[in-house]
Amino acid sequence: MSGNTFGAEIFSDGKRIAPMLPEFPELTKCKKCNTIFWLSKLKEIGTYQWGDKVNSHWKNADNAEFLNIEDYFRALNEGLADNMQEELFVRQRIWWAYNDRVRNGNNPFSDVNDEIMWRENCIKLISLLDASDLSQRIMIAELKRNLGDFDSCLEIIKKIDNVELNWLKKTFISECEKRNKWVVKLN
Repeated sequence: MSGNTFGAEIFSDGKRIAPMLPEFPELTKCKKCNTIFWLSKLKEIGTYQWGDKVNSHWKNADNAEFLNIEDYFRALNEGLADNMQEELFVRQRIWWAYNDRVRNGNNPFSDVNDEIMWRENCIKLISLLDASDLSQRIMIAELKRNLGDFDSCLEIIKKIDNVELNWLKKTFISECEKRNKWVVKLN
């Protein structure tokens, strides 16, 4: 598969949506038995090239699709995240999935319980991130802003000493001044 990032949109939560470079799910769910699993942990049974004749046993195989918020939470509850990196991955996808609702112009929460689950996920995600890593520090700042902790977001973002990121700092500062806690498009 090939692609490019022309026309890609970058958001304050770090998500990139590139129509010419689609993502492939790492966690998915069987449409027949509802089992959630990591694609990378499956045993490969074969491959084929575009245009090749497909093995007749594979013709009715379902495509891997992204999980929804409930499925990501289910994956955590079922213990599918075997280590901190996998948990971080799943929790980031939960965060992005809530933010996708905002990106699509919808209310991020279906009810009060949904908002509580979102908040708890954001707090847990912050605890998994490494503040010594610049990218993860920016994610922490964004999560703080999303949680409405604008002072903490500003404290983190103002300490970033990288001229190439001044544009990003200005965006975060501006959104904090507006008291906007929702994801914003950066480009």
